[in-house]
Amino acid sequence: MRLRRLDLTRYGKFTGATLDFGVKPEGAPDLHIVYGLNEAGKSTALSATLDLLFGIEHASRYNFLHPYPTMEVGAAIEVDGASHELIRLKRGSGQPTLFHPDQRQASEALLVGALSGLGRDAYRTMFSLDDETLENGGNAILQSRGDLGELLFSASAGLAEIGATLAKTAGEADAIHKKRSKSSEMAGLKQRLAELKLRRETLDTAASAYAALAQTADRASKAYEAGMAERGENKVALDRAARLLKAAPDADRYRATLEELAAYEGLPRAPEAWGRELPALRDAETRIAALVETARERAAHLSAEIDRLAPDEAILAVGDEIRALREAMSRYATAEEDLPRRRIQLAERDAGLAGILERLGQGGHETPAALILPATVTGLLRELIEARSGVEARLRTAEEELARASEAFEAAEREAERPDAGEAAEGVRTDGDERTLRRLAEVLRLVRASDAPVRLKLAGRERPQVQRRLAEAMTALGAFEGDAKALAALVPPDAKRVEAWRASLADLERRGLRHRERRQEQAAEAAAAGARLETIRRAAGAIDDAEALRLREARAAAWARHRTRLDAESAEAFEAALAADDRIVEARVLRAQDLADLRQYGAALGVAEAGLSSEDAALAAIEAETARLRAEITDAVPAHLAPRGEGRLGGALDRIEAFALRRAEALAAAAALADLDAKEADARCEAEAEREALTEAYRRAGALTEPLAGEGAFSIADLASMAEDLIERCRLQGSERAAAQKVLAEREAQLQRRRQSRHEAVEALKRWQADWTEALGRSWIDRQAGVGAVREVLETLAALSPALRERDEMRHRVETMVADQDALSDELARLVRHLGEGAGDAAPPRILHDLGARLDEAERIRALAGDRTIALEAETAKMAALGEELRIAAARKTEMTLLFGVETLAEVGEALERVAERARAEKRLAELGRSLAADLRTATAEEALAALAAEDLAQAERLAGELEARQDDLDARLRELFAEKTKAADALAAIGGGDEVARIQTERQTVLIEMEEAARRNLRLRAGALVAEEALRTFRDRHRSTMMGRASQAFAAMTRGDYTGLSARPEKDRETLIGLSREGGSKLATDMSKGTRFQLYLALRLAGYEEFARARRPVPFLADDIMETFDEPRSEEVLRLLSGMAGIGQVVYFTHHRHLCDIAEAVEPGVRIHRL
Repeated sequence: MRLRRLDLTRYGKFTGATLDFGVKPEGAPDLHIVYGLNEAGKSTALSATLDLLFGIEHASRYNFLHPYPTMEVGAAIEVDGASHELIRLKRGSGQPTLFHPDQRQASEALLVGALSGLGRDAYRTMFSLDDETLENGGNAILQSRGDLGELLFSASAGLAEIGATLAKTAGEADAIHKKRSKSSEMAGLKQRLAELKLRRETLDTAASAYAALAQTADRASKAYEAGMAERGENKVALDRAARLLKAAPDADRYRATLEELAAYEGLPRAPEAWGRELPALRDAETRIAALVETARERAAHLSAEIDRLAPDEAILAVGDEIRALREAMSRYATAEEDLPRRRIQLAERDAGLAGILERLGQGGHETPAALILPATVTGLLRELIEARSGVEARLRTAEEELARASEAFEAAEREAERPDAGEAAEGVRTDGDERTLRRLAEVLRLVRASDAPVRLKLAGRERPQVQRRLAEAMTALGAFEGDAKALAALVPPDAKRVEAWRASLADLERRGLRHRERRQEQAAEAAAAGARLETIRRAAGAIDDAEALRLREARAAAWARHRTRLDAESAEAFEAALAADDRIVEARVLRAQDLADLRQYGAALGVAEAGLSSEDAALAAIEAETARLRAEITDAVPAHLAPRGEGRLGGALDRIEAFALRRAEALAAAAALADLDAKEADARCEAEAEREALTEAYRRAGALTEPLAGEGAFSIADLASMAEDLIERCRLQGSERAAAQKVLAEREAQLQRRRQSRHEAVEALKRWQADWTEALGRSWIDRQAGVGAVREVLETLAALSPALRERDEMRHRVETMVADQDALSDELARLVRHLGEGAGDAAPPRILHDLGARLDEAERIRALAGDRTIALEAETAKMAALGEELRIAAARKTEMTLLFGVETLAEVGEALERVAERARAEKRLAELGRSLAADLRTATAEEALAALAAEDLAQAERLAGELEARQDDLDARLRELFAEKTKAADALAAIGGGDEVARIQTERQTVLIEMEEAARRNLRLRAGALVAEEALRTFRDRHRSTMMGRASQAFAAMTRGDYTGLSARPEKDRETLIGLSREGGSKLATDMSKGTRFQLYLALRLAGYEEFARARRPVPFLADDIMETFDEPRSEEVLRLLSGMAGIGQVVYFTHHRHLCDIAEAVEPGVRIHRL
């Protein structure tokens, strides 16, 4: 992909700008230099390229001139030989931004495919460099500590995030399980498992103890419920007695209130509002009568005042005209003051205009305006006057440059004809076999790029270290005797088999420990049961089932003998046996609990003894399995690793694993030594072949130069130096001849251009003279007038037009003021005649002032009469309203007196007071009734009174005292029962219910399943990380050699031989990048100077670009002044490398340094320079 054209339509400081890179040159590098001064927009153009390819950023900083909605970048992009016109717009999130010129939406897949899937960040890091990315790259070299794989592939191969992802994966695996870690997930699950085991052992209580505690808790719960019921019944009785005692006083008050209401029998019921209205009615008659009288007097006074007021209707009729004249009078007064001054200014304007005409030589001209020239003629004359000096200066400059060009051409001719001094002195012929010289240069380049000498030197340095590692590894094997071949032939058990043995051993040890713990538990239980049996037997005697059975069988035998013999001896024997049987039966009845304990502990003793036997058998089986495992290990390992005596097998397994690890280290050291030998032999063969090839090429090139004697005695370094000198001499001589011919051609072309320039200057002077004569012919100015005279005429004419305009404006002002004064005087005279008055000799302002004063007085009288009329109407309305109010008050008084049958409002007030007292008594009666009904649980007060009459209040009072005392006793008893119930429930809960142990076992199984899942996840994470690391290592090894070679060549060229190349030094599990200096030394990448690290990073980037372009479609390589800190020689080499890279893909370099453009043209004549 390449940029054919970049359109900066509306972006940053640009509006409608374009960078045209042109078509791709055939057989030449596609190298472009974009040159511009500071703030010319180079960084803006680079950012616009990125925004075109990947979209304008959400918060772009280039919207300072064009707002976001108007930003637009376009381009013509060539992909696989086809050209595509595209436009990128700034749109909101989720909206399309890529379009064709006809506003059709374009597919982003076109750019994604052309960029081979690169994103903005990857493209900017790899192929869009500036000083910031260069500095970050130098810092990255420090952060990677020179790791070769990281430096070559971390970004250029698109693998930047893989290392971080692998580190994150390792962290997740460590979070699941890490050796000796107490905070991992697996450690937490193990801790949880131990806690569950402890809880199970604590809660595993005997069934009899649990049953006893359950019975106690049940009895306590039933006792507490019975106490609660008894307390509730007592509380109900106590509340009923209290309500009866409370209702008795309320009943007495209820009856008294009924008697009080009987006294108001026959009293009418009046509205409640009457009590509030009565005070206002008492005052209404006096207040309203006084207000009516006052209003009547005020109305009479206003009528008399209105009759006295009489406005001047004649002056009021012309009021608008008088006010208009007042406004116009200000202009009259202003004109009266300004007219003398304006007439003086008019005279001054006439005098100035006459002076201008005199300077033009047209004094007394009747129509000065006719002297003003048209704008086209004036502009043409001014343009010709200004062009005159340029035409003359152009002619003088052309003549001077022609003279200098002639001298330069003659000097170049002499220089081109001079024979080359170097050729004459050294006898070197450069017009011979150029192919041989190119062959020598190619062989020399290959020799310089080769790292065979470096590898030989590094191999010599590394050999002692590798041999020492091998010796140390063989010594670490301990009792093993033999060399590396014998060690390789000796194959110990693999890690899986050792791990299987270790797992079997751990399982046997775990089972043995578990069985020994169980045997100890069974032995303790057997001893405890035996001790209890012995204690009970000593206390209760022989009352066990066996003794009872024996005595019963003895009694039966004695009875059988007695029935057979029926003598005294058998009878006595039977009596004794019967007595013994009765005694044991009685004892067993009396000691029933001891008998039950004997049976229980006897059974426990039997179970414990059976358990002991079972555990002993299990331990014997474990010992047998351990012996078989020991024999298997002994047979499978060498004699010096076999288990010793009866010691622990774990130590033997540790020795086996340690031996396997040390064996692997020793074999790795032996392999490293063999690999070093092979590398050294390859490097030696490669170096010898390169020396022979360089000797042959130099011998062939020697036919063109001086004979080379004794070339076999020279080293490859001497041969390379001699070949460089030969090539440089030939190149310098050819360059000097080409430069001389080029200068001669340039001087000749310059001479022709200067002759043409002089001819053009002479023709331009002739054309100016013709235009000048024609322009003067279109005016009244004399055609023979010179340039200076015409310039003065034009300047004077420039003042004529403003003078005419000012004179005419002043004359118009004077005439307008006089006309305004005359019009005002006429209008005022007409108005005075209309009013029938004489003006006399008074001035117009005085007449207008008198008329205005008369108008103001007439308007004042008219306004006062209007105000008084409005006030009279208000007083009349007020009297009507007061009459209506008085009528309403009289009607309400009549209504009140008729209801109560009285005459005055005072009597009405007394009656209303009695109505209020009755209402209060009725309210008290209703409240007492509700209280009685609520206390005695009845529907009405009458039912409550009847129920209360049927009760014995004295008996209720005694009962209340007794119930209250009993209530306190019941509360205390209930608290005791609740404490007993809580204690029993806590004791039962402390040992758990019947299913608590089962729940703990279920949770334990869940934890075991979680541990299994965590182990599987840990295994998947670690296995995946190992596979990814191995794949990444394989990828790096496959591509390292080519990229290493490219980076080494670029770095050597960039440093102009200060560093001859790059190499790698193995360190444990990685290789470290080192630079090889010209003196034969080496330096780690992390020890290089800051500027050299920048150049190393740039070399890696260039190598990465070539590797990328080899596998994918090349993309444009962009760089923005990355050589800011480089000196000129290194800048030249970098440009040479960029030129070589431009043969693969398009390279665009942005700079504000002019000398870089000159260097680029010297390095690559076909470079295209674009100026901003």
